Amino acid sequence: MATVNADELENAMILADPPRAGRAWVCRASGEVLVKADMVGSHTPLPDDIHEEETYIPVPGCSRLGLGQAVVLDFVRQQLPGEEENVGTMLRGAGGFERFAKLAQERGLLAAWHAFRQERTLAALRAWCEAQGLELGS
Repeated sequence: MATVNADELENAMILADPPRAGRAWVCRASGEVLVKADMVGSHTPLPDDIHEEETYIPVPGCSRLGLGQAVVLDFVRQQLPGEEENVGTMLRGAGGFERFAKLAQERGLLAAWHAFRQERTLAALRAWCEAQGLELGS
């Protein structure tokens, strides 16, 4: 079973989430994360068979792994009960996550939010890796 670097996979997942224009794959044999994105700068050319899913697995974006607004609202239910509707409205449109982060900071919950988000992200990445026959490394 190939091991995938957790940080590399998390970065690839973020790049693969719309509206970003990135794409990423994991090599089933080696666990190597391959990325195609203009904002990354120079990168190794992708293999010719990158689209063959028996060899390379496309990395899903955050939203496909349930790591979008649902994670924020789960955190709000635990840490800011009664604020779900307000935060849901806050998240709509561009800059929604930044507005939420500002609220979390104002309420003294920014560190708790980052820890909660990281825990959920690692759990989602671990589950995705297991479903693909991969192991999530550190």
